[in-house]
Amino acid sequence: MRADPLLAAGIALGVAGGKGSDYRLAIRAQNRTGAIMEEMEKITEAARGEVDIRHVGSIRKQQPPWHRSRNRPLQIGGSIGHFLITAGTLGCFVRDRNDRDQTLILSNNHVLADENNATSGDSIIQPGRVDGGHNPGHQVGELLRFVALATGQPNQVDCAVATIGEKVDIEAYELEGLGSLNGLGQPIVSDGVKVSKVGRTTGVTHGLVTAFEVDNVIVEYDMGLLRFDNQIEIEGAGPDPFSRGGDSGSAIIDADLAAVALLFAGGEIGGSNGQGLTYANPLQEVLDALDVDL
Repeated sequence: MRADPLLAAGIALGVAGGKGSDYRLAIRAQNRTGAIMEEMEKITEAARGEVDIRHVGSIRKQQPPWHRSRNRPLQIGGSIGHFLITAGTLGCFVRDRNDRDQTLILSNNHVLADENNATSGDSIIQPGRVDGGHNPGHQVGELLRFVALATGQPNQVDCAVATIGEKVDIEAYELEGLGSLNGLGQPIVSDGVKVSKVGRTTGVTHGLVTAFEVDNVIVEYDMGLLRFDNQIEIEGAGPDPFSRGGDSGSAIIDADLAAVALLFAGGEIGGSNGQGLTYANPLQEVLDALDVDL
């Protein structure tokens, strides 16, 4: 069977608008090889020059970025969550102070423990449910413990840890797009600190600390309005937001690629670029509350 010259050449044909009510032949070329240019000349001549030619490059199937896809080995910044929630972000990997041989997944309470509704041993899936994950097919671990979110009194952290299945591999240090995680950073004690993160929704973003030790941050949860004290405030660098929904649980990294905070909330209004502000727990507070180390 003779090959279709258009298929071989990578030329798509269709109809495009012309002047007034006229139409033109739409020619879409995927590269500029000699074969394509020759074929396009023939088509243009046959169409008497009534053509709309555009070079569109290679066309590939659309698929979600790796942050929202199935990651094996597990990666920092990937979609993850309790099997009943939508999805959050895998913050990083930590070691249990009570069992130094056990590596755990760190993220938020509302990501791994469904705002206090979960029970130890519940399934954790990757990717999260909204990204196509399902239980038990995508189970990567089990909820181990969490710090309960409190109503009627200030919270300091929104955090939880989960075990990792025996047959699940991990990439413990890689921050795709940034480099390798460089341990625990110094506490944030000034504004203007440059930070970055890898998150499920917005991927790699960069920002600046705009305030620290922020008290009375009121955050909307499904369980109601909760107050947080001693938080870190961050805005996006440049025209883009630092985070959006689904980035919860991301580890926030300083300029030395050391982890300094755990992202848990944000809004879409405010900041010098008008793209909203992000709030994060100081990471040392998180580690101590969960009895783990980076």
